[in-house]
Amino acid sequence: MNKTITIMGGSFNPIHNGHIELAKTAYEQFELDRILVMPSYNPSSYKDTSELVSANDRCNMVSLAIEDYPYMELSTLEIERGGKTYTADTLAQLLPDYNYIYFIIGADSLFALDHWYKPEYVMKNCHFLVANRNEYPISELSHKANELRSHYGAKISFINMSDVPISSSDIRQKIKLGRDISHMLPNTVYDYIKRHNLYNCNISHRNTENCHE
Repeated sequence: MNKTITIMGGSFNPIHNGHIELAKTAYEQFELDRILVMPSYNPSSYKDTSELVSANDRCNMVSLAIEDYPYMELSTLEIERGGKTYTADTLAQLLPDYNYIYFIIGADSLFALDHWYKPEYVMKNCHFLVANRNEYPISELSHKANELRSHYGAKISFINMSDVPISSSDIRQKIKLGRDISHMLPNTVYDYIKRHNLYNCNISHRNTENCHE
């Protein structure tokens, strides 16, 4: 067996252009085969799930966002498993079918890896591709990566990409304030949010008569 897969997980609440750019860049730089875009059911790191829209809506938005990229595929593995989402459990499900697993994460997650559930198991069984965002100095990222390599034998590589200053939380806040977020999302995702009145539905130009607070 010589099968490789790449996971890009997250709440995707909502998925945005930064996520897509990250997946595209990783695919090209590391010559990846297939990327599973995998929404989490109940993110273990989510402190406040009050703004987390339904799994169905998040999966639908992911499907729309990646429809033009044949190497990206929606995976509902974590949604179907339910409960708290832990990467260790996801890897355990995938390892019987794949002998090498890449896992795309943001730079902020790099600093939290040793606090994840079963960190030894996670770092033994996947190769992390880290988005080198401008919010952290290169020296800090390199130091943390070397620390994890030394302590856990972690496999860590950095994705060479320009910072895309977009976050899902910022999008949700802008929606509440009625600000334009059309440039931050694929058009299909923007239209889906408007059509389904997500995130308190104060998007500019929306008919607010059908909004639900």
